[in-house]
Amino acid sequence: MKLFRIIFPETAKAALAGLLLSVLFSCGKEEAQEVPVPQEPQASITMLTYLVNISPGEEAYVDFRINPYETKFDYDVEGGKCAISLADQYGGQGADLNCTITRIEPLGSDYNDKGKYRVWLSNARRKHTFENKFTLVYTDDKGRKAKSAAFTVKSECDELTASVLATGLPLVRIETVDHEEPTCEYVSHPPGCNGAGIKNPTKVPGTVAVLSGDEIKYSGSMTVRIRGNTSAYQPKKPYKIKLEKKGDMLFRGDDSKYKDKNWILLRYDGLNTLAGLRVNKLLGMQWTPSFIFVNVVFNGDYRGLYMLIEQVRRNEDCRLKVSENGFVLEFDAYWWNEEVYFSGGWNYSQQYTFKYPEDDEVTPEQKAYITQYVKEAESAIRHGTYPDYIDVTSFAKWLLGHEILGNLDCAGSNLFLTKGDNTPYSKLMMANLWDFDNIYRMTGNWANIHVWGAFYYPALLSNSNPEFLDTFVTLWTNNYSKSICQSMSSFMTSYASSAEAKALDASIVLDNQRWRSGHTTVAKSCKNAKDWFDSRYEWLNTHIPALKQ
Repeated sequence: MKLFRIIFPETAKAALAGLLLSVLFSCGKEEAQEVPVPQEPQASITMLTYLVNISPGEEAYVDFRINPYETKFDYDVEGGKCAISLADQYGGQGADLNCTITRIEPLGSDYNDKGKYRVWLSNARRKHTFENKFTLVYTDDKGRKAKSAAFTVKSECDELTASVLATGLPLVRIETVDHEEPTCEYVSHPPGCNGAGIKNPTKVPGTVAVLSGDEIKYSGSMTVRIRGNTSAYQPKKPYKIKLEKKGDMLFRGDDSKYKDKNWILLRYDGLNTLAGLRVNKLLGMQWTPSFIFVNVVFNGDYRGLYMLIEQVRRNEDCRLKVSENGFVLEFDAYWWNEEVYFSGGWNYSQQYTFKYPEDDEVTPEQKAYITQYVKEAESAIRHGTYPDYIDVTSFAKWLLGHEILGNLDCAGSNLFLTKGDNTPYSKLMMANLWDFDNIYRMTGNWANIHVWGAFYYPALLSNSNPEFLDTFVTLWTNNYSKSICQSMSSFMTSYASSAEAKALDASIVLDNQRWRSGHTTVAKSCKNAKDWFDSRYEWLNTHIPALKQ
């Protein structure tokens, strides 16, 4: 038998050896998995702005184009699914960035603006001067990302902002369009009425930011106007702020609960509001407005020390819990300056105005209903059947609060009432104490509201039905005789040494320099208040029980 030998070229030998090795190596092994290649999204971002300066307390914007321009994507920042996010030049995102995106809006519908968008940025740490590079990141619905070219953001803390924040109080910074100042007309009361007021206040658009420490706690668009009556005549104006979108300007950590559009800047009153609202809370009134002490810078001008406070209004989540079919009313000395008002007939020099529904929302049926109800309630007071129409306890607590505070005021803007709905099951209730300009004034006397016949209290205290008088005296003797006065005395002593008191003292210096306002130190205000509550207890403890003798 002959043996045949096959002779392979050297290149074929090498190929065959490689094949054999490959087969041997792969035996018993799983097939190698193909590594997917990351895919870019179908759209990309082209920056149109490469440098932006953000002044303290303001927003600034950058523009970009989406390519292709007909790309549809979610740009609602508040909705939680926005396709555009902010990153630093290295791709880092999250809370550690100096800037945040507040809103995104298309530039327009013209041909040249197709696919162009504006991104509004806010400085999350307003106190610091910085210069950082950022990029915009587009994420499509499949999670694929595209990053823009880098752009630069600069922020410089101006001297005024730095000096005001150095007091330790939050700063409210208001910037209006074209630095326009709000204005109003000043008017006097007609014959037979009271007070001086304003009308036609201009509502000026702009932005507002609340700065505290190193951070901006709130920022957004708003309108601002002058508010108040006689207080609006002073050089230092009180203001009403209406936000474009609901938010919590007091930054309490639960925006979903506390958000509202309506906020007020009241002039600093030497701790009167602090004391008055604390008494309101200790009494257990149906709602206590929250506030913080702030300094205000308006269009680059320091305007002084204020209280940023919730407005008295319906909000079932966090303010007056009145249903959509209910009412928030004011027994108003300035009714003659309002568009919609009514009277039950008790006192024609002072009538009821609407806080809810608002003037332009009150229907003829609503006005007719509440007018008739108030007339019946006032008739019931005269005839001793008032417990069917008013919440006696809330009326007694409200009067007791003014007695404890010794309020001289009785006809000002401080008489708020509610009716929870339009059914027979809800009654008129006193809302909350408000307006404390004239407390600590009635030494050795009842609060003026106690004896002022234009409202219901003298008639309730001397009524043939003693339920109101019994409730008022019982509240004092059984529940509030010492607790509220002692609590207020103790609170004022401790508040004088608080960190907030120190910040207030520093701010009082600035306010006095700006307005020559003559505010005293916090320690002195606290000492005066403590002395008042100590002595007021002694007087009330003698005179309230004597009402039934």
